[in-house]
Amino acid sequence: MIDINDIHIIRKDGKFAVFHPESLRLFYAKECIGETLRSSPVPSEDSDSLAEGSIESEDYIPKLLNYISENIGHDSSKDPAWVNSEPRTLNLMISQDCNLKCGYCYANCGSYGAERRFMSYVTAKRCIDKLLSKDYANFIVFFGGEPLLNFSLIKEIDSYLCKRNLRSKYIAVTNGTVINDEIKNFLNDKLFYLSISLDGPKDINDKQRFGLNESVHDCIIETIDRLNPRSHSLSIKSIITKKGVNRLTEIVEHIESFNIDFMAIGSVKAVPQDSEFYIDDDAFAEYVQELTTILVKNINRLARGEAVKFRSHISDLLIHMLTKTRKIYMCSAGREFITITADGDVYPCHMFIGLEEFHMGNVHDEDFPGERFTRIRELFYKSNVYTSNHCSSCWARFLCGGECHWQSYISYGELSRPTERRCLEMKSILEALLPEIADIFQDDTRTKNLLTSMNYNKRKLGTSRDL
Repeated sequence: MIDINDIHIIRKDGKFAVFHPESLRLFYAKECIGETLRSSPVPSEDSDSLAEGSIESEDYIPKLLNYISENIGHDSSKDPAWVNSEPRTLNLMISQDCNLKCGYCYANCGSYGAERRFMSYVTAKRCIDKLLSKDYANFIVFFGGEPLLNFSLIKEIDSYLCKRNLRSKYIAVTNGTVINDEIKNFLNDKLFYLSISLDGPKDINDKQRFGLNESVHDCIIETIDRLNPRSHSLSIKSIITKKGVNRLTEIVEHIESFNIDFMAIGSVKAVPQDSEFYIDDDAFAEYVQELTTILVKNINRLARGEAVKFRSHISDLLIHMLTKTRKIYMCSAGREFITITADGDVYPCHMFIGLEEFHMGNVHDEDFPGERFTRIRELFYKSNVYTSNHCSSCWARFLCGGECHWQSYISYGELSRPTERRCLEMKSILEALLPEIADIFQDDTRTKNLLTSMNYNKRKLGTSRDL
């Protein structure tokens, strides 16, 4: 039988949830039970009583823990496989150049500290021939810099894949300022997913993203209008900096007003503390608080059957709980996700470009992929929440997945140690959303609405009705 240390009790705005990390099971708890579990240890055999007014007999908590034990069946076969698999996503830096000069850009305006250049067709072919998996569903990400500056290569890649009878879904990450009718038609015919960068209302965005004679914000809005109607998914990614950190709700509402499918946000990374864009600790804590408030509102909007565009954290959480799949990595960098620069240099992801210790080889090398490629991939396989001293015992580990490998490395010189900010953000989000999910699942209509929004209306979430 489990003991009190095997569960995590969460109280949020009078709602209680009991979470069992190992099985990803979530239980709804009435207030008296939640308070009892939260404040009382498992009683010893000679205990006279537990929390006053919260029990009917001295063996109440052991019985309660026994009930949880009987309802937490975990299928270990659904854990992620530890065996190596082939790369499934090729992140092609087809343009290490950009037409914008965003103030917080970590990539030196797309060049990544090197000479500005485009990927050649020969290099793209080598990437596909040497790295594209023949056994998995594949994805190719067109990345930069601004990838659509090298649109001709995108067309050549597509023609080559068709000639080889290879299938791959295309994703493009763009600043949205160079899309014309030809590009639009190609995107509608071929693209699976398009992500455009926009950081909020005009006065915020144009202080952060600049380089055009006209407003970057207005140009992107025109692009979104031009892209519709469309056949591919369209999202907007917003980077939150010091200039907009106290206006998060306004930013989300502004982006959600556009004709898009989804939006995502992230706080700025890789800027020095003396930068005008840096978010200090106090401001970051306030950002996290506002973020959790928005997510709680949005999950309840979904439960009412409303359309919600900002639900990235909600979606990820529900997917792992629905499938009972433990999240042991934050992302797939270095394992199933591989980045190739314009010259053919290979790295675990674009953030590692220029770090020689993570250079995995070059697609033009005759012996690539070789021993170095395999060794670095193995390093990333072994860096996860199971092997992290800081994550392995955390209650949130299998819904969080740990830290970004690059962020961990530049902060501590290792690949799996979480930063304080990562822990604060993820635990705050989970402790806000899990009680809401447990409460929603007390009502059939709200449950159906939430699952329908996730396309899981015929599957069961790992929650119990009552406790």
